[in-house]
Amino acid sequence: MDFASILTSLIAGGVGGNIAGSLLKKLNLGPLGNTIAGVVGGALGGPAVVNMMGVTDTATGLLGNIAGSGIGGAVVMILAGLVKNYFDKRAGKTTSTTTNITREQPPQTVSKTSPPKSKDFQDGPRP
Repeated sequence: MDFASILTSLIAGGVGGNIAGSLLKKLNLGPLGNTIAGVVGGALGGPAVVNMMGVTDTATGLLGNIAGSGIGGAVVMILAGLVKNYFDKRAGKTTSTTTNITREQPPQTVSKTSPPKSKDFQDGPRP
């Protein structure tokens, strides 16, 4: 593999990870997390697909590399998102990226004792 095909795999994997993150909001890792997971998947997926196809033609090999890297990036991003959600749920963290859930505050209790009166009103109004 030459430098151009490695670079193509990394870029296509990063793009695939970000596309999967934008489509699957609950598994989204953020732009940087999606890109990192996608690059890892692209580095693994692109060459694997090209080797399985046994392609020697340059154009077909390039398209297979891009497709395999994009799919590999998406798959690794989805797996990383599932692992992240599993550990977040286990730790008791709940995150919602699609909606902002606000909980109503409980009503505040009002004390039944009245505040102390000032000296001016303890004896009645002044003449």
